[in-house]
Amino acid sequence: MGVVRAETIARMRIALREGLSASKFIRDMKAVGLSYRRTDMLSDWRREKGAKEKDGLMRFVRKDRYPTTPIMASLAPEASREFLYKVKVQSVIRPGEPITERFVNIMSDTPMTPAMVERQVEEQWGEWEKYVPEELTRLQVWSIFRKD
Repeated sequence: MGVVRAETIARMRIALREGLSASKFIRDMKAVGLSYRRTDMLSDWRREKGAKEKDGLMRFVRKDRYPTTPIMASLAPEASREFLYKVKVQSVIRPGEPITERFVNIMSDTPMTPAMVERQVEEQWGEWEKYVPEELTRLQVWSIFRKD
């Protein structure tokens, strides 16, 4: 079931961008053979839709303030921690090479300010980048998710 659900959620993100309704999406997934319990699919649909609507809102929170509940997207109840922070990281492998941009996730059981999240990424960066130590050029806390 885990693989089916992961594949369905990946397709769900595409369907949300295209503007499909939840019912149409569920019918399409049943036709393809990627369906599971309807109430779970609708729950995943609402969670993904909320995440899409609240994507990027954390960048407007001051670095010394804790985020408020209205900007938090829902995190699956199966998550191992209470909060997940999505951080946009820009790094360079060697000076003079192009900047690499990607997102990293930080999970925590306590709420954190954007400054605390950035500090956490900087501390863990050496552990993540063991083989090719990249130099961080810019960090921006992008989104926050909270467990349902």
